[in-house]
Amino acid sequence: MTTGRIVIIPFLHGKLTVYGALIEPDIHAILEKWLERHPEFRDLDFHVIRGKMHLESGDIETDLVRVTADFNPDLAAYNPAKDADLYEEFLAEEADSPPPRFHTIWIEQCEAAQQIEAEHGDEKALGYLIGEKLLNFLEVAETNPEWRAEIPQFIAKIKEIFEPWQIAQFFEMPRRLGALGHTADEEGHEALRSQLDESEKVREDARNLMMIEWARELLMEDKA
Repeated sequence: MTTGRIVIIPFLHGKLTVYGALIEPDIHAILEKWLERHPEFRDLDFHVIRGKMHLESGDIETDLVRVTADFNPDLAAYNPAKDADLYEEFLAEEADSPPPRFHTIWIEQCEAAQQIEAEHGDEKALGYLIGEKLLNFLEVAETNPEWRAEIPQFIAKIKEIFEPWQIAQFFEMPRRLGALGHTADEEGHEALRSQLDESEKVREDARNLMMIEWARELLMEDKA
């Protein structure tokens, strides 16, 4: 009997934009797009393998991630290259390849949020899309005009996905922000925070407060 795991998404890592911002691959959104193409495999067990690496362009640490699946005879001959368009901006780039359009990444993130809402409810989806992805997007948009130009469309799409009362409720409830804010439990979140020194905690809290207030203004402006 054949055993082992099959590579679904090869190793991906973060890339620097022309403005020097580090953009990490959203592996969960990428996997969701893959499953939309291959819904017959949605019930398989997938495994996200994570590591760290340093970019050659500088002493910058980034995530190194890939996805495998438990062996399935229907996937035995699968070649990840057939779906490389889902994540090609995070693979090694050829010299003559066009620059990746990272500033439109919000489109896939909104699609992933809709799937999260369908499977796990609006609280998880709001935490993912607003509490993590929108805040990260706004932080880059502060200094990047291409990203800033996308903000109105991103905000409009969020308002299309969620009802006004859902968005209002999100901002009314005290919550943890960032990638682990909507995925980790209280103990896991505190364990991560404990690894930061006090100055890092202060910077993170100040950044989150500034970005969440900006997000609130953008999403709640109709109620002002």
